[in-house]
Amino acid sequence: MEKINRILLIDDDDITNYMNKRVLNKAEIAQQIDVVTDGQAALSYLSGPEHLQAEFPLDLILVDIKMSVMDGFDFLERYQHLAPERKAKKLFALSSSASFYDLHRLKEFPDVDGHLSKPLTQADALHLIKEHFGTSEGSPTNMLDDL
Repeated sequence: MEKINRILLIDDDDITNYMNKRVLNKAEIAQQIDVVTDGQAALSYLSGPEHLQAEFPLDLILVDIKMSVMDGFDFLERYQHLAPERKAKKLFALSSSASFYDLHRLKEFPDVDGHLSKPLTQADALHLIKEHFGTSEGSPTNMLDDL
């Protein structure tokens, strides 16, 4: 399997970030993995010059829904107004206990390609990459359509 370029993890829990980064590194699916600890830091990251000048383009964002400072929904609200070149090719929400309301609310954001449950597993990561970045025939599916 070919590697995607760059992943941005957005989660306010350092242990979760450590574990997610470890899972993604072990799966060997990305050239680079960056981590920020809240939605505001993610917006600063995406708005900064380093993002556009990075060696690898941003392919994937994994954002926690429930965070302090700026939660995932507030981030998504602001993310949709970013210029296309500042966005990732794909964006997935992460949550340890997403309610039906939260999952339904994610559908309001056209940039969200799906939802993954925590903890992130290597199998989930490999499936996501194969499904959304693979070269298989047909178009990738939106994982929120089944909700």
